[in-house]
Amino acid sequence: MNNLPYTISINGVDNVGKTTQMRLLPSHYTISKISRFRVENTRIDELHQQGLLQRWWWESTSEDFVYSMVDTLAHRYWNATIELDSKLVLFDRGVAMFEAISVAVIATKRPDHDLDRARMAFCTILEESKLHLPKETFAILLTHGESPIESLQITLSREKEILDERYRLYQVLLQSELQRQERDGVYQHIIRISATSSIGNVQNELREVIFKYTTNSLFLPMLHQLETVYIISGLSNSGKSSIADNFCSHYGTAHAFRARIVYFNDLISEKLGRSMYSLADKEQARELYHELERFSTAHYWLKIIILESMHSHLVTKWLKVWLGDKLRVVYVDTVESLRLNRGLVMPEVIASKDTLKAARGVGLIRFDADLVLDNNDSLANTMNNLLNFDRKGKLKRSGQLAVQ
Repeated sequence: MNNLPYTISINGVDNVGKTTQMRLLPSHYTISKISRFRVENTRIDELHQQGLLQRWWWESTSEDFVYSMVDTLAHRYWNATIELDSKLVLFDRGVAMFEAISVAVIATKRPDHDLDRARMAFCTILEESKLHLPKETFAILLTHGESPIESLQITLSREKEILDERYRLYQVLLQSELQRQERDGVYQHIIRISATSSIGNVQNELREVIFKYTTNSLFLPMLHQLETVYIISGLSNSGKSSIADNFCSHYGTAHAFRARIVYFNDLISEKLGRSMYSLADKEQARELYHELERFSTAHYWLKIIILESMHSHLVTKWLKVWLGDKLRVVYVDTVESLRLNRGLVMPEVIASKDTLKAARGVGLIRFDADLVLDNNDSLANTMNNLLNFDRKGKLKRSGQLAVQ
C-alpha cells in the first residue's frame, strides 16, 4: 500500500472550471490526469455507447444508480492507482463529489426532494450491498459566487443546452449537498473563485495548494521562471524577423530565446504523433502552453521567450486568457508598399501568404494586441518603441507604474 501514488481530486459545482484547471496543471510523465467520468467496460460506459445514459440517469432506481456509480468510481481509481506508473494522480471529480452527485440524484427522484433522507438512502445502499468507496489522499473544492443563489445562477448561465425544471432542481440539490460537505470539513482545501479571478489566478492558487502538500516543484506558478513571453505577429514581410532578432539580441541569448512558432509546433506534433494543426484551436493553445512550460523548465536561465510569426487569433486569445500579463502580444504594422519593397519574392506570393494568415485571424490579433508596433520608419525607431513598451510592462508588473 505504501507504493500507491498520492491522489488529489478537484471538485466543485458544475461549470466552475474544474476541467479547464485540470488540463492546465503540469503535463509530465510522473503525473496522471484523469478527466473522463466514463470508464471502459463499466455499465455507465455501455449506456453512453448505446445513447441511453441520460435516460438511465433520471429513470434508474436509486440502487441501480449507486451500484453503477460506485463500480465506475472503483474502476477509475483502480486503473489510475494500480495500472498507471505515476507518482501523483489528479482526478477531475473525486469520491466526495461522486457521493454528492448520487445523493442529489436520489433526492431529485424523491417526491419530497429531501437531501437528508436521500443521504440516508445512499448510505443504506452502501451498507447493505457492502460497497466500499475508494480512499483519496487530498480533496480540493472550487466554488464560485458570493452566495448560494449567485453560485446557482452562474452555473445555469453557463449551460449550453435548454434547461428543464428537473435539471434546475438537481442543480439546486447538488449545490446544497456540496455546501453541506464544505461545512462538514469534507474537503482539505477550498478555492473561492470571485468575479475578478482570472483562469490564470485560479490555476496558480491551485498549484500553490498542491505544491504545499506534495512539495512537487512541477506545481510552481505557471511559467514561473519567465518574466515574459512575447508573441510577434503581423503580415508577410512586415519586419517580424528583424524585430524579433534585435529584441533577442538586446537581452542576449543568456536571457532570451527567439524562435518561429513552427519550432514549438513541430515539437508538439512529434510528441502527438500527428500534426498539431489537426487539433481544435483551444487544444492547440493548451499543447503550446505545456510545451512552453517544459521548455522554460529545461532552460531555467531564460527570462524571455519570443515567439515569432503567430497567426492564429484563437490560439493567441486562449494563451492570453490563461497567462494574462505574462504574455505580451505585439502586432507589427507595416504598410503594403514597404512590405512589397522589402520582399525577395513576387508580390503575388506575398499576397497568397497574407491570405492564408488572414484566414487564421492575423487581422484580429491586431485589434487584440497589447502593442501595435509601427514599423514604417527606421528599424532603430521601431526598436526604441518596442523597448519602451517592454520597460513599461516591467514597471507595471513590479507595481512601480500606476495602471492607466
